[in-house]
Amino acid sequence: MIGGVPAGLPPQDPPPLTVETMLLSWTFDPVVLVPLILAGLLYLWGVGRLRRRGDVWPLRRSALFGLGLVLAVVGMASSLGVYDRVLFSVPAVQHMVLQMIAPVGLALGAPVSLALRALPVSARRVLLAVLHSRWSRVVSHPGAAFAIFAITQFVFYYTPLYALSLTDMWVHDFMHLHFVAVGFLFYWALLGVDPTPHRVRFSLKMILVVGMGPLHILLGVPIMMTSTLFAAEYYTSLGRDWGPTLLDDQHLGGAILWGFGDIAAIGLIGAFVRQWFASDERAARRTDRQLDRLYRDEPTLRPWWLTRDEDTPDVLGPQRDGS
Repeated sequence: MIGGVPAGLPPQDPPPLTVETMLLSWTFDPVVLVPLILAGLLYLWGVGRLRRRGDVWPLRRSALFGLGLVLAVVGMASSLGVYDRVLFSVPAVQHMVLQMIAPVGLALGAPVSLALRALPVSARRVLLAVLHSRWSRVVSHPGAAFAIFAITQFVFYYTPLYALSLTDMWVHDFMHLHFVAVGFLFYWALLGVDPTPHRVRFSLKMILVVGMGPLHILLGVPIMMTSTLFAAEYYTSLGRDWGPTLLDDQHLGGAILWGFGDIAAIGLIGAFVRQWFASDERAARRTDRQLDRLYRDEPTLRPWWLTRDEDTPDVLGPQRDGS
């Protein structure tokens, strides 16, 4: 329905997905939108609390967190939310937006750091206890977060959970929030913008990022190649007479799952390489400052032409005449 539709099961005769319906179709489901709105309000409260006491919070962090929330809302409430139970290819795009794109901004917004600075002392102690708990130490390791990130996708598509999410609104909404939460956990552990229980080597992080490529090949290519229709009974019952055939639409969704993963992996690899060079530059500047404090304007190494002969070690040992 153009202009807004109630959250619920899609109609048996859905309107064709055109450029107009893609831009103007929206759905509003409070179960998934209220948690996102609350997250945004809490973030703004934290920023305002810091400013009232004279502290500074980077505007870039706030903008990134806001962008992540907007992308999550678009993934759930735009035409992606209207048609996510009509076409297989639409929830494939929606899934990638919710789990792979929106959480990047949320993690770069450093909400945990903001909370640790803005919360009252008692609430801050509770948050620190959670961060240092055994459960948090397990799931926040980048290797464990990557495993959860990967397993979620395979379980969703290759078990009856996918078909159940098409017919049960609670499962449908829970999976949307779960995608965002799992994506945030992965990027929070991987990017290390917020304080985490683990300090992980850059090489391990790069391996995990590179591993996103093969992961999505294994996820998407079988869907592209199979002749078995996912949730066949449900999609057949819709009676859709426009757009691609059911199997062609499913193959398109598999290609989207594959391609999105590779694109995201390439983008993260570029970001990590940039971060690596930036860290090297910061280390070089720290070394320069340390040398400046130690030697001031004096040279750190005496030129060889100013070195006296007696200062030069006799590495050959004493020489005899005629030898």
